[in-house]
Amino acid sequence: MLAKIKSLYNVVDEKPALNRARYVALSRQIPLMYAIVLVNMLGMVVTHYQFAPAVLTLTLPLILLPFTIIRSYRIITAKEEKLSDGEIAKRLNTINILSATIGIVCVSWALLLFSYGNAYTQGHTAFFICLTAIAVITCLMHLRQAGLLMFTTVLCPTAMFFLLQEQVVFKAIAVNILLVSGTMLFIMFRYSQAYTQVIDKQARLEQQSKILKILSNENMRLANLDSLTTIPNRRRFFSELEKRIQERQESSDPLVVGILDLDGFKQVNDIFGHPAGDQLLIDASHRLKELFDDDVFIARLGGDEFGLIIENPGTERELKGFGNYICDALREPFQMKEGSAQVAGTIGFAIYPEAGKTPSILFERADYALCYSKQNNKGTIGIFSEEHETAIREVSSIAHCLREANLNDELDIHYQPIYDTKQGHIVAFEALARWNNPQLGVIPPNIFISSAEQSGIISRLTPILFNKALHEASKWPSHIGLSFNLSTFDLCSPDSILSLLNSIERQGFDATRITFEITETAVMQDFNRATHGLSLIRQMGSKIALDDFGTGYSSLSYLPRMPIERLKVDRSFIEDIESSNAKQDIMHTIGELCRNLKLECIIEGVESESQFLLLDKMGYSLMQGYYLSRPVPALGLPDILAEDLMSQQVPTAVNG
Repeated sequence: MLAKIKSLYNVVDEKPALNRARYVALSRQIPLMYAIVLVNMLGMVVTHYQFAPAVLTLTLPLILLPFTIIRSYRIITAKEEKLSDGEIAKRLNTINILSATIGIVCVSWALLLFSYGNAYTQGHTAFFICLTAIAVITCLMHLRQAGLLMFTTVLCPTAMFFLLQEQVVFKAIAVNILLVSGTMLFIMFRYSQAYTQVIDKQARLEQQSKILKILSNENMRLANLDSLTTIPNRRRFFSELEKRIQERQESSDPLVVGILDLDGFKQVNDIFGHPAGDQLLIDASHRLKELFDDDVFIARLGGDEFGLIIENPGTERELKGFGNYICDALREPFQMKEGSAQVAGTIGFAIYPEAGKTPSILFERADYALCYSKQNNKGTIGIFSEEHETAIREVSSIAHCLREANLNDELDIHYQPIYDTKQGHIVAFEALARWNNPQLGVIPPNIFISSAEQSGIISRLTPILFNKALHEASKWPSHIGLSFNLSTFDLCSPDSILSLLNSIERQGFDATRITFEITETAVMQDFNRATHGLSLIRQMGSKIALDDFGTGYSSLSYLPRMPIERLKVDRSFIEDIESSNAKQDIMHTIGELCRNLKLECIIEGVESESQFLLLDKMGYSLMQGYYLSRPVPALGLPDILAEDLMSQQVPTAVNG
């Protein structure tokens, strides 16, 4: 029971937010309360000074004056945000006790003065007690414990004192005190309850806001992190690049954007599976992070590409040395449960502000330097330079001319024969695209085909070239086939494949005479879509040849899964074959591979008699190259075909 009563008067720290709000409100109101008490006491001193002893009249006001000033100063200057929740509760209890104590002392002082003076001074005393108590309760409205304590320790005893007086007026005053103070206490409790609800709701809202902020920060963190490797992602990379370039708008301090691509990653996926590939990316990202200090920001851009932002890069020589240091670290084998895997890295760098002054341009040029290195010297470092700038302009100019060109008039085809050297006759012609533009002149096929693929124009070129090739092939003897190259876009586009097949039907050409040549790189871009396109071709009866065999990046395990009939061995395998035992061994192995897989094998790039004789000795019969015949325009085909029909022998140069 006593504990329950005590709890009514005691401030607990179970609701720290509520107590802190009470303290903030009271810190503004208590100085006002002290001022009201002192002013009212001064009025009592003025009216009682001539009737009561000076010691009784002046002592208490003189004591309370410095005390209230000091207390007010401490309350006003206190920094509540520096106080703990326990200290706040302790200070509220101090306010509670001091308010009741000062109230008891002031009422006792007033009642002692009551016996002095006349009816007017006694009325003033009753007026002083009532109004001062009401003012105190009002100022302590936020702390119901103080109001309850004032009511029970000050107002109730005062009311009893006046009830015991003989004059009816004082008895009426006593009733008035109880009625007004009771009403004030009721209002105080209602206000305190509503205030508590408001603060509790505010506390819940603040808590929810904190939780939402935490969740928002976490979502932002996750949105800027790569989920697999836990390093920054592409979004964070560009955000960081934007920020760092803005910081350099005035200083133009150098900054390097780098793009790193893992060479050989696809083979890891193909051989060991995607889980192993994921683990390799995780291990590679950790290895890279260990190499860098705070001057290097790393992010995963997607797939097996990583982005670098390098501050204080030093000279170009130092930058290349740093890039080689990264590549050397990546060449160290990665140990996985599936086995040991080895990859390499190719890096493209673009230096701010020389290579560009915006994030997009810097990134594009770093990417161009990367692609240039991968095409020309994989596993090395490329720094964007004027040479690259010139190449970009050329590619851009070629792409523009391709878009504006009358392709039907400007595109032409040269045909290079494929010989069966054992039988001594031509078995097919490979269609090779040529472009003669009035503005640019004759453009090498590797350049304009690559530009057409990059700019998305290849879809316009293929149908024109294929229809011209079909038209010309329809004039050949029925035993001679047409070999036509498919781009990556053509191979992975069902619409493009269907368009080619429709052209075959429309021209009434025998589909079995057509061989479509594809590259390993094109197939591995999207193996599933590519094999679907190849299946459509096979259903029409056409053949598939894997071109440039040995230069792509596919695993040998993919060969049986590809619907192919022929392998075309790249010319790099027979260069200097006469003096290279290793290359001779490779060619023997390729021959065995083709025989075991029941694939026809065509050797490309035969350019000398010695190569021809050595390959013939190895048992190869299908060959193509300058030694046998250069590509010729359509106008030159009748002579080659006539010679082939008359001699049924390999050209004189072969017999040479």
